[in-house]
Amino acid sequence: MMNSSAVRYVKTSDGVRIAFISVGEGPALVFASNIFGEAFGYPLLEGSHWRVVTDRLAALGWRVIRYDVRGMGNSDRDVDDLGLDARVRDLTAVVGQLGLKKFALGGLDNGAATAIAYAARNPRAVSHLVLQSPWASGARYFEIPELKISLSASALATTDHEWKIFGNILGGVATGFADREFVRVGMEAFLRTTSSAGFAAFNRATMSIDVTPLLPQITVPTLVVYEPAFRFGSFELCQEVAAGIPNAQFVTVHDNSIGGWVHDGHVATIDQFLRTGTVTARAPHGASPSIAPGNGLTPREVEVLRHVATGLTNKEIAADLRVAVATIERHLVNLYTKIGARGRSDAIAYALRHHLDTPRS
Repeated sequence: MMNSSAVRYVKTSDGVRIAFISVGEGPALVFASNIFGEAFGYPLLEGSHWRVVTDRLAALGWRVIRYDVRGMGNSDRDVDDLGLDARVRDLTAVVGQLGLKKFALGGLDNGAATAIAYAARNPRAVSHLVLQSPWASGARYFEIPELKISLSASALATTDHEWKIFGNILGGVATGFADREFVRVGMEAFLRTTSSAGFAAFNRATMSIDVTPLLPQITVPTLVVYEPAFRFGSFELCQEVAAGIPNAQFVTVHDNSIGGWVHDGHVATIDQFLRTGTVTARAPHGASPSIAPGNGLTPREVEVLRHVATGLTNKEIAADLRVAVATIERHLVNLYTKIGARGRSDAIAYALRHHLDTPRS
């Protein structure tokens, strides 16, 4: 495992102090910071996406740079301007401090919007663009059901105790309530990155972001990564980003990396794309979407399971397949019995294990 260099700081053009780290040696890969900050979480969450993906990419010969977005982590928190332009200033300051002239740029979730804006404005500086669970419209992003419901609880968190309760709700939903230890460790770190007021201010600024007009301006090789297991991601929003960027590649990675402990697909996909400019398969392990033999699932049950794996509700699945909701519910009861699933989370996990990708057209 590669060791992080000490946390360093740089001031942006508007005087905000930004914390950053650099791990490994080789060509630079800079990740635009997601909410909560990434340099702050790196030493705290040993099995997390930020730690493991960083260390493995560094071991493969990349210099990985991560930083804490303004208002979060070790960066200045008492900041008024949290908008997209301000977030781009954070990234610009880190890149300038390191003297990077040409580098690969990545971004996850909120960080993807920052990366898109930077790449559109600085095409000569970016060699490759990697967008993990991206979205173009902040307003549409906050309509993701799991995120919308989770954030509704944040408005009620007015005391430290209530803030901790909200943290557990957020972490529970993010992991599908499947890993108590991940929630405990992750939320302890999360609660140290910001306050309830800071969190609310950051989300208000995020809701106003819309990088849709910038997508056609991206001229660098771009990879869009969708992870079905990430509850705050959206297949539809990822597709929209990929469709809006000329010649962008779209890949589904069957990991539980962003909110879990399985990172192989993300590392392999990013490394391959940065080295070759392309990815050779939708499933990084080379397996084609299939269902395990002998389970007795009918073709329709397989189709329903594919839809479930993308995070759609029963109502949305019914609309897509043009059947009644009661019909979908009946299919779910039958397929749960056949695959031994106790509920939706088990069914999604089963679908991911067997590389059930997006619904077939």
